[in-house]
Amino acid sequence: MRSRLLEATFAAFTQEGKSAPDIGDIVSCAQVARGTFYLHFQTLEQALQALVQQQSDEMTRACLPLYDMLQEPCQRFAVGCRLFLMRATADPQWASFMIRAAPLDNKQLMAGYMREDLKQGRAMGQFNYADDHVALDIELSTLVAGIGSLGKGVPNPESYMDECIRMALRGLGCDPDRSEQSLLFSRKHLHGWTWVREGKSGPRFEY
Repeated sequence: MRSRLLEATFAAFTQEGKSAPDIGDIVSCAQVARGTFYLHFQTLEQALQALVQQQSDEMTRACLPLYDMLQEPCQRFAVGCRLFLMRATADPQWASFMIRAAPLDNKQLMAGYMREDLKQGRAMGQFNYADDHVALDIELSTLVAGIGSLGKGVPNPESYMDECIRMALRGLGCDPDRSEQSLLFSRKHLHGWTWVREGKSGPRFEY
């Protein structure tokens, strides 16, 4: 039943035309009594946090085989960004959830990927900025905006992804040559991989 309620929460937060989902929307979608919701969650925020954690775990499992072996912070940052942008292109419903949920959950879905890469890149001189917290907030906001645009559809998704990653790297104080090298590396590294939502292995990137 808990998983059913989380599925309903996801559906409520990605429903077009619904500006602020509430518990009533979730129990209606799940086709359960309101009391059933409170057996599993005390508040809507608690259900959303559980869903965010579920989505985070899902994305982590999908990304690690393509991301975790990389050593260079700039390359890790570029590849991590591109993986999220690629999923947004292939999975508009998930992109819609990201836009709706990110302001409420402090962007937990992506922060774990980015925080350490920024710190390591700054320590190695690949990034040049003054404050880790500010850098993380700005880069996450940029990525969320990119996810939203790609989920809604842009004329040339690949070009949009390239420019989003390029501007994000330059915003971190990464020099132009390294920015371009990291961007091109991410494109080559992930060439041929696509997001697959269904299947026995669960949601994943597949070659």
